[in-house]
Amino acid sequence: MVEAIGEGVSGFTIGDRVTAPHFLNWLDGPYNFGIFGADLGVTADGWLAEKISLPASAAVVLPDAVDDQTAASLSVVAGTVWHAMVVFGAVKPGELVLAQGTGGVSIFALQLAKALGADFAISSSSDEKLARAKEMGADYAINYRKRPDWAAALLEETGGRGADVVVDTLGFPALGETVAATGVNGRIGTVGALSGTPQATASASQGAIIGKNITIKGIASGSRAMTAAAIAVIAEHGISNPVDQQFSFSDAPAAFRHLESGSHFGKILIRPD
Repeated sequence: MVEAIGEGVSGFTIGDRVTAPHFLNWLDGPYNFGIFGADLGVTADGWLAEKISLPASAAVVLPDAVDDQTAASLSVVAGTVWHAMVVFGAVKPGELVLAQGTGGVSIFALQLAKALGADFAISSSSDEKLARAKEMGADYAINYRKRPDWAAALLEETGGRGADVVVDTLGFPALGETVAATGVNGRIGTVGALSGTPQATASASQGAIIGKNITIKGIASGSRAMTAAAIAVIAEHGISNPVDQQFSFSDAPAAFRHLESGSHFGKILIRPD
């Protein structure tokens, strides 16, 4: 919530609820290395604070239809998923979007895909989490612990239909399975490396990538414009991001340990004491 406004700043009032993209100086336009100069939590102070100072150019006023809990979870995930699914993926109604796991990125991808009229497939090692994802609208749910060949399992469920767009959280070590689960002319937006380190070697077959004419793009979060576009869809469709567990500000280390465990569904929230 805005408590003070700098001299000459317009477009905001005291009491406005605002958020900002992960990269404070990537407002619009193409990606460039300069965005890392204002990287929240790395080269700039992050959100784990009672008060922070934001450049007015980066701030996005939140519509009333976006609840506080959802708003608190959007800084990174909104722009990242919009970049992967819409700006790069160019998803169309009726196309199939795939996301792996049930963390914050994948669950937001599920909600955004359904709001945009796409079908959605998700993977997890937990039947309970997959059941929750189905309740939220997932069309296909694959337990990769029961089916290590989860790409084949997905194709079985879909009648051979591969994903048109993948919001890829697994990265290179699992790229072979990801490519196998992707359809002809598919677009894979790689946002993470949960299956191994970013330095790991890609496991995918070059022949499969070429044969299916697949496009793979690294996704470094998103711009302010991408974040604002995602928030507009959230507000229009009444999307509420699920929070797995809430922690007090003083117990923030426990929140990070919970995140590291991988047992969460959706986002993890830290509240000021």
